[in-house]
Amino acid sequence: MQNNGQKNGQKNGMSSGPPGGQGSSGWVDFWNRPNAIYANQRNLEAHFACLQNDLDAHLPEGGTVLDFGCGDALAAEAMAKRCRNVWLYDAAPAVRQRLRDRLSGHPGIRVLDDDDLAALPTGSVDLVLAVSVLQYIPREELDGVLHRWRHLIGARGRILIADVVEPDTPMLRDIASQLGMARRHGFLMAALMGLGRMALSDYRRIRREAGFSTYTPAELQARLSAAGLRGDRLAKNIGPTPHRHSFVAHSHARPAGGQPGDDPELKVQ
Repeated sequence: MQNNGQKNGQKNGMSSGPPGGQGSSGWVDFWNRPNAIYANQRNLEAHFACLQNDLDAHLPEGGTVLDFGCGDALAAEAMAKRCRNVWLYDAAPAVRQRLRDRLSGHPGIRVLDDDDLAALPTGSVDLVLAVSVLQYIPREELDGVLHRWRHLIGARGRILIADVVEPDTPMLRDIASQLGMARRHGFLMAALMGLGRMALSDYRRIRREAGFSTYTPAELQARLSAAGLRGDRLAKNIGPTPHRHSFVAHSHARPAGGQPGDDPELKVQ
C-alpha cells in the first residue's frame, strides 16, 4: 500500500519481497532501515485510511487473509474485525519486529517470518493481499510467486494485486498523486519537504540497481493465466494513486458459482 512508486517502510498495504524473503536484497535493505517514504504521521495515517476504505469490500467475512508485503499494516486491526485470521508478512526483519511489538497481543493477527510463510499449507488462505508489491519483485521471480499464491488460495480463494505500475509511467505522475493527497489531508508542506529528503536519499540508486518491475494490464493478465489464474482488472485502483491498476485473481479451477461477476462489490473492466 504506497505512493510515489514506493512500498511501505512504514508501509501498509502492502511488500518487501517474494516468498521466503528472497527478493532483491537492495529493496529489503531499504525497507529495513528508516526512510522518507512518508512525510509525517498524518501522511501515514491518511494513506492507510484510504487503503482500508478501498479494501473493506474485498475482505472475506470470517476468513483468512495473508497481507503479503504488509509494511507497518496500520489497517490490520480493522481487518481483524472482519476476518478470523490476519496473517502479516514482510521480508524486512525490522518491519516484522515493529509489527510484533505492536500486535503481539492481538488474538486474530499473526506476524509471519520466512519459515512461517513457507510452511503455510495449500488452500489455507481465502485472500492474498499484495498492495504496492509487484514493483519490488524481480520480473524473473514473479511466476514463482504467483504459483505459490495460487497454491495458498486453493480452488476457492482470491488474490488482490493492487497498485501495479505501467511501463514508462513518469515519476511526476506519482508525485502529483502524492501532493494531491497531501493537499486534501493538510500536510502539503510536509510532503514537499519529504520529496526533498527523498531526492537526497539513495532511493533512485536502489531503484536503478535493484530494479523496479512494471507491467501493462495485458501482460500481467497473461502472467496470471500462465500461473493457472484468471485475473480481472478492477475499474478503480486500490489506494491513492488512481493512474495505477488493481486486479482480482482466482484459480482457473474455481468451482462454478464462484465467478467474479457473482460478487456485487467487484466491478471489473
